[in-house]
Amino acid sequence: MSALPLTGKFGYGTMSLTWTHTPAPIEQAVESMNYVTSHPEFGVKLLNGGAFYGKDYINLKYIKAFVDTLEPEAARELTVCIKGAVDLQTILPIGTKESVDKSISDITSYFSSDPSKRPKILFEIARVDPNVPYEETVSYIYEHVKSGKIDGISLSEVGPASIAKATAVAPISCVEMEFSILCQDLIDNGVLDELKKQNIPIVAYSPLCRGYLTDYCAENPEEFFNNIKPGDIRMIIDKFSKENFPNNHAVVKKLYDYAHEVKGMTLESFSLSWIQTISEKKNYKGVDFVKILPIPSGSTKEKIEKNLGSIVQLTDDDLEAVDKILKEQPVTGMRYNAHHAKYEFA
Repeated sequence: MSALPLTGKFGYGTMSLTWTHTPAPIEQAVESMNYVTSHPEFGVKLLNGGAFYGKDYINLKYIKAFVDTLEPEAARELTVCIKGAVDLQTILPIGTKESVDKSISDITSYFSSDPSKRPKILFEIARVDPNVPYEETVSYIYEHVKSGKIDGISLSEVGPASIAKATAVAPISCVEMEFSILCQDLIDNGVLDELKKQNIPIVAYSPLCRGYLTDYCAENPEEFFNNIKPGDIRMIIDKFSKENFPNNHAVVKKLYDYAHEVKGMTLESFSLSWIQTISEKKNYKGVDFVKILPIPSGSTKEKIEKNLGSIVQLTDDDLEAVDKILKEQPVTGMRYNAHHAKYEFA
């Protein structure tokens, strides 16, 4: 059995629709998902969600509401990748067979049991459970692929050793990792080398660094920061702390100035163009890159258009300009926080 392939250049992340202080209205969320998947230029056929992206499975309820508007043929063209197998209170991974079985059962209950009438489903445990051998967790997931309950496996927040363990027991469609101009850790920590060896694409979550890489943040720093409220995941992320925000906003402003003054682009489009430019690029920073599918969100049609409406191929001079900005003023703050550090690239 081979891995389910991913098509297109982009996916669509749904976390910002539901895992916020105030979730988007369901009608607005469905409209946004319809728009991004049906637009002739964007070519988005991958939706990314999570069982824990908000309370009471709200994320899955929104995705189901969208899928229910589609004809079976249109639904089958899509792939839905859902993270699960976590403690819904602590959001920590539980890689046991019981946890995997229950999570997949819960998730698939939101879709038709007839594979011809539903999207293709990828499942991933959200991070590596240090208490269960990772290859065992992946083998539990693979049982559901072989039975036809789901269609494939994605990995999440894994290091090189875990990638090797997973591919030894099951075909892997993709690895979901945080990747953006402001978060390039996977280039230097061996993850990219292992993915290249295995020919596995990256699904890049937070390609706009959770809103940092937007015109709105660059232009309205105080308002942006004050809008981060309880219930918003950024409340627990070190990069967004009161201590780190001023420095990181200064980096964002320099990138914004370059995007607007040199390229005539929004910071959103520039940041996503940066990822598209280095996707499958040879010898960038001494590494041959695998395919990268960014999964920006966008809770309205206008935000989606701003993100995806002006993607271009950047020049080597543009890439060097980005590197120069980051070298002169490095980003500060951990990707998450000290409590979650052991689950990163595990």
